[in-house]
Amino acid sequence: MLAVVKPSPLRLWGFILTVLGGALMAFGSIGDWAAISLGGSTQDAVPTKGVDIWQGRVTLLLGALIVVGILGLRFVRPGRRQLLAGSLTLLALVGVGVAAWCVLARDSLFRDTGIDRLVDLVVTQLGISMTRAREQVVAASAAAGIDVRAKISLWVTLAGSVVAFGGGLVDLAWVRQKRMAGDAIDPDTLPTTSDPDA
Repeated sequence: MLAVVKPSPLRLWGFILTVLGGALMAFGSIGDWAAISLGGSTQDAVPTKGVDIWQGRVTLLLGALIVVGILGLRFVRPGRRQLLAGSLTLLALVGVGVAAWCVLARDSLFRDTGIDRLVDLVVTQLGISMTRAREQVVAASAAAGIDVRAKISLWVTLAGSVVAFGGGLVDLAWVRQKRMAGDAIDPDTLPTTSDPDA
């Protein structure tokens, strides 16, 4: 009889959800979070990446820490598993808050970055000075208004944060299950048997 082990459902789903969520947070953070244009026109809309603002750099770091942390959860000493799983859950919750804030407050968060990028675009296209370009952009924005639209990567970052938070809760349940069963035997696996003659 050959003993074969496979991860318990809690361990498997906790790992999948946490890794997937952390990866989505990180990849979403390097994508376009918003498109800024004048007067609601999509022509020449200027994208702003998540990492162009500090909030995007934070979610990128959080996503990377979550992915690295979940890989280490299986190998830390039993007494530290709950602390690590709780930390991963907390990091994901912070990610949810940061990404949700960016969705709700996108007009104010991306406006200054958008104006700077529009000024650069005007300088490039018209070949005028930075000061004159800024005056034109500010005047145009006052007349036509700046339109800030959330892009898919911002939603990906938010969704990844939520998924990672769910994964963290499952990880905590797995740690609790292991502690109740006795960490000394490391019972995160479900033993099965296979017939070597089969």
